[in-house]
Amino acid sequence: MIKRFNKLGLMMLAVGAMLFAFLAGGSNVLAASDSVDPTGQTATINIVDTMGNVLKGPLSITYKPNVKSVDVTVPGYDPAKTLEEVDYQFNPDYSPHAKSTKYTINKTTNKVDGVLTYFDKSTDTLSADKSSLDSVIGSTSTLNEAFAKYIDLNNMGIAFYSKTNEPFAAVAALGVPKTFTVVYDYQEATMPVEYVNDNNGAIVKTDTIKGFLGKKGTYTPVVPSGYQLVTSSPVSYDLISKTNAKMTIHIVPIPVTPVTPTPTPKPTPVTPTNPYWNPTTNKPADGKTGLPEYANVKKTAVYAVKSIYMYSSPAFNKNDRIAKYPKQKRINRPMFVITGYDRSNNGALRFKVRDINEGTKNYGKTGYITAKRAYVLNLYYRSMPKNNKITVIAKGGVNSYKTTSLTGKTAHYKKGTRLHVKKLVKHNLTTRYQLTNGRYVSANKTLVIQGNY
Repeated sequence: MIKRFNKLGLMMLAVGAMLFAFLAGGSNVLAASDSVDPTGQTATINIVDTMGNVLKGPLSITYKPNVKSVDVTVPGYDPAKTLEEVDYQFNPDYSPHAKSTKYTINKTTNKVDGVLTYFDKSTDTLSADKSSLDSVIGSTSTLNEAFAKYIDLNNMGIAFYSKTNEPFAAVAALGVPKTFTVVYDYQEATMPVEYVNDNNGAIVKTDTIKGFLGKKGTYTPVVPSGYQLVTSSPVSYDLISKTNAKMTIHIVPIPVTPVTPTPTPKPTPVTPTNPYWNPTTNKPADGKTGLPEYANVKKTAVYAVKSIYMYSSPAFNKNDRIAKYPKQKRINRPMFVITGYDRSNNGALRFKVRDINEGTKNYGKTGYITAKRAYVLNLYYRSMPKNNKITVIAKGGVNSYKTTSLTGKTAHYKKGTRLHVKKLVKHNLTTRYQLTNGRYVSANKTLVIQGNY
């Protein structure tokens, strides 16, 4: 029911559209002589969300005959679901009466509330539900859609659906806007981040980038302890959807610098009297094995410090290669148990070994590897550190135990922990460090390192 046309209602009539017959009363009337020439005037268009994030632009429109309204839609922000507010601020030199108009979705009443403010500080207000708006603009699916189409019908220079509108006549009759502010409901978007060890493909850490839908930025990685970036540059991201594809940050373990014992033992080469002698045969009558002093006892463990091959024969012919072990960081070095000895045709000593690297394709393989100390060393320490300190280097840390057989767990020490030791203890063919608290930890060189590391 029409109660009374206020100024806003008469403004709408001036451009041929009878809108909002349900508006609250007002007493100002816009005369035909109040029309202006908007030619050359420019309005700025700000498009933000309810958190103040800039979604698009700023854009602008310069009024002239035949100019089209500016599209204020944003990808991912459906006006029929997310439009929340539209605000006009009028140019005081080209608007005889209206200072501002603000329309807002009232989620409490499920209506569109509007306030028209005049330069004389008087106001007109309106409150319209979806059915009232539909009676003017046609059927819509949501209140937000009805609101957007009502703004299109105002034809002041911005458009959500009617993007071919020509606003020149409307602003000449109603006043020229100086700024528009279009506000959409905040839409959160996320992007998962995975820190991947390039050496083995393991996921070391996860993170999540959060922001508003459409946000672009750069992500600065925070590298887990003990790792370094493969590429140090910040990574650009674009939250183009609410749930985005993962970002991968490539990392590798920080190289471990081995501690070289001082003085470095110098092996004495052995020149056998019989090049074909096999040291696995019975000992000579003098009780000597014929092995060099540095050679390991059977069933002890060694690890490779450089790239080596395993061969099916001690001759080390190229076609006898059965496995390759590339040079690895200390904590990942390949380990073997010595099961016997042999020599090549020219007398070079070989270790007969079994692969003990669980979880690898070569686990359990047997064959021959070089016995040269430049390539293979004891897996377990045989000496005390100079400062009576060791540092945990294993990624998963190490445990301490009550006994030298490593039973009766008492504590867990994370990577990087420095421990004080009082002596080295032999256990079968391995060694343990006894801590100053009386507990024992493994002296395996892939788990701990001598000194402060």
